[in-house]
Amino acid sequence: MTPIRTAVVHLTALLACGAAGAQTPPGTATRSTAPTASATAAGPVLRPGTNAHFIPFVSAPGDRALPMTNAPRLAFEVRMPAEGPMRAPARTFTVTMDTGSTGVVISAVDLPGYSRNEQARDANLGWEFLSSSKRLWIGHWVVRDLAFRSGGGEVIARVPVLAVEKEMICPGWSEKANRPDCDQPTATTENPAGIAYMGVGFGREHDGQPQGTPDKNPLLNLSMIGGQPVRPGEVHAGYIVTQHGVHAGLTPANAAGFRAVKLQPGSRLANGTPASADPRDWQQATMAVSVNGGAPEAGPVLVDTGIAQMYLTVSDPSALPTAQIPNPSRQGHTVTGLQPDTPVQVMFPGAQAPVAQYDFRVGDAAAPQAVLVNSPGRPAFVNTGRHMLRQFDVLYDAEGGWFGLRPVQR
Repeated sequence: MTPIRTAVVHLTALLACGAAGAQTPPGTATRSTAPTASATAAGPVLRPGTNAHFIPFVSAPGDRALPMTNAPRLAFEVRMPAEGPMRAPARTFTVTMDTGSTGVVISAVDLPGYSRNEQARDANLGWEFLSSSKRLWIGHWVVRDLAFRSGGGEVIARVPVLAVEKEMICPGWSEKANRPDCDQPTATTENPAGIAYMGVGFGREHDGQPQGTPDKNPLLNLSMIGGQPVRPGEVHAGYIVTQHGVHAGLTPANAAGFRAVKLQPGSRLANGTPASADPRDWQQATMAVSVNGGAPEAGPVLVDTGIAQMYLTVSDPSALPTAQIPNPSRQGHTVTGLQPDTPVQVMFPGAQAPVAQYDFRVGDAAAPQAVLVNSPGRPAFVNTGRHMLRQFDVLYDAEGGWFGLRPVQR
């Protein structure tokens, strides 16, 4: 049994710095009354009087696991837009909230009011590829209302939902070719049932999600709070992920205590072209990673609630202390991973004056389930997995382009 240690968390001086997914691109409602931050501050500039809503994660009865042992889950009711021409009974879904993808994905056969022969004719063709499972979802984007409930009332987001009509396992799918098809699928399912997923990540279009733009993110597109329409400027678009739930919208109160890093605008597709013209579409944050005391290597970082393991890309993985370990994504298979007790440091946004640092030894209680080592690559890349949220809350400011970390209060 691997010894248990407590991860060491370092917070240093605040620094605003430029930033760059799995691959490198070329609830209580609260209203703020606190003063606005200075326009020159190194962090989000938040308006007084903005509104936000806390949506708690759904836990299984009797679940006593450490926070973020399992993927966080949210419950919402899918409704037809009230002013639309179609009517259908609402349906409740409980889904994984994934910061490693963008957009709500639901089986077409399960989606209220969806008709492949009627509504799909006027809808936009859609697809999404999950690189970890080689799963390609194909269908159409159709607008729905998603109603989240908490102790503070109800908050509604209006977004396009991908109604999945076909699922393919496609190991050879190309992000650069970016087609809603697969030449040599190993499995194909027509009209699959039971798919329900909610991605809220940013800067993910280059990694098999070319249509994962900000207009698809429910947390950035609130239409009603507490039964009242959201007025222009009432909500500062962004969110905060904690161990116990997510804040939809940013206020000076809920964003207090974060150390922030400025993001670069203009997320891009795998072929290097702009992903969208949406001003809320930012590139991923950056970090520097040091393994076993080695020199830090810089590159993009993804804090991914969808997985428990970490993925690590460095220029020379042969220099790392690795071994063949069980593959958490493929039962019965092995994969190259860091050996137990190996120290890892992830510094945000880089090695010089980081605003925060995630330190652990492989096998620690706060460490990822495993650290999987990818093939050599430049720049470096880290997908932290979700266990990092045992140490930090995570903020994303879609309006101003900031990524923030705040130590969890114990």
